[in-house]
Amino acid sequence: MTEVRSAAESTVVELSYALGRPDWSDAFRARGKTRGIKGRLRTLLVPVLFAVSVWLFSDSLSAAACAFVGCLLGLVARTGVLAAKHAKAGATTGPWTVTVSDSDDAVRFAGAHMETRRGWPSLGGYVETAAGFVLLSPAPHLLVVHYLPKRSLGRDDTDRLRGILDRRLPRRAARPPQH
Repeated sequence: MTEVRSAAESTVVELSYALGRPDWSDAFRARGKTRGIKGRLRTLLVPVLFAVSVWLFSDSLSAAACAFVGCLLGLVARTGVLAAKHAKAGATTGPWTVTVSDSDDAVRFAGAHMETRRGWPSLGGYVETAAGFVLLSPAPHLLVVHYLPKRSLGRDDTDRLRGILDRRLPRRAARPPQH
């Protein structure tokens, strides 16, 4: 269900949905892409240091290569593990109703057992993917705050939501996805 209301001073988009593992996987992949080349190189620092230490202690280049590849696979698997963990925890809360407002109210998250509001200053930006919008915490951490799936929006509502987010938050991705 989607509801759009326009007033003289604000636009409101309301979404209703339940989040699953694919949603969280998309959110974590998109968040990973916000770090840029410098952040990605910094992520490789731990596997490189681990591989060098294995090489120094074992004097085996093949063992060091295996350690490096193992660390890289662990980093990739971490996204899936985090997505599964968030999906499992979110399954107990049930479906969400999210209201995004262009006014000072910002974003209101309502679940079956809780309700919370996030003001625009408490959000650090957003990333748009082909499947949804990822709301991020402020820099330098840029952690995932919430995921708004496009499947709960029509084409016009997606454009309205993108407009609200563009006016209120910095876009953290280089360009929007192709539809």
